[in-house]
Amino acid sequence: MNYENMSLDELKEYAKQLDIKVGNIGKEKLIEKIKVVENNKTAISAVIEDDDLEATDLVPTITPQEEKKESLLDSITSAIDDLDESVDTGINSNIEDLPIDTVIPVKSITFGGLTYKSRTNNAIFRWNQIGAIEYMTVADLNEMNNYKRDFLNRPLVILMDERAIKKFRLTPVYENVAKINNLKQVFASDMGTIERTIDIALQVNMRDILVSKVSQMIKNKTLVDINIIRLLSKRLSYDFEEILEQQ
Repeated sequence: MNYENMSLDELKEYAKQLDIKVGNIGKEKLIEKIKVVENNKTAISAVIEDDDLEATDLVPTITPQEEKKESLLDSITSAIDDLDESVDTGINSNIEDLPIDTVIPVKSITFGGLTYKSRTNNAIFRWNQIGAIEYMTVADLNEMNNYKRDFLNRPLVILMDERAIKKFRLTPVYENVAKINNLKQVFASDMGTIERTIDIALQVNMRDILVSKVSQMIKNKTLVDINIIRLLSKRLSYDFEEILEQQ
């Protein structure tokens, strides 16, 4: 589609079909937003619809060599809302110098509302729920990284662009977040591995996501091991056993 030949009104109408907030946006900025959304349109809004919740047999063990081939961004967002596999983002990959006006989709991985206010221009970015996306420029993200580091490094949000992940050197952070991607595989391992995965989830702001995923797995009977359920209840301070009693 040739966006340059479309009028601003035509672009706005098309953007609404993609659920993009247009407001008083200029043509060039709107075109950039449309391109970003189309590049990421495989994302779906369900927070916990993933392979862990399907009532199927445990997946085969994945070797470390095979696991490295999976995109970090894909692993993280699979824990939230199933994305297609993307390109590899190894920690030693070349870092691309992104212009400060480059627009990056930024997704909340925090339950409930989340707000960030720019110190420079007072722009307000609001994520109403987990999985919600706001569009921020690299300049906005630079400021966020300087003054509100928890947003990117805890993290409270994730950057939906491999280039931005490399630019802000978030690969080690996302590697930890990605460890809870495939809970069926984790729960098929030993208790030590399960405990380490829980610890990592708590360190990287994934406790609520882990609680939601585990709850659904118990309801769908893809997690039935009472010893694992009791361990999760204790370490996550959540009564998963009550879910069992209700079934």
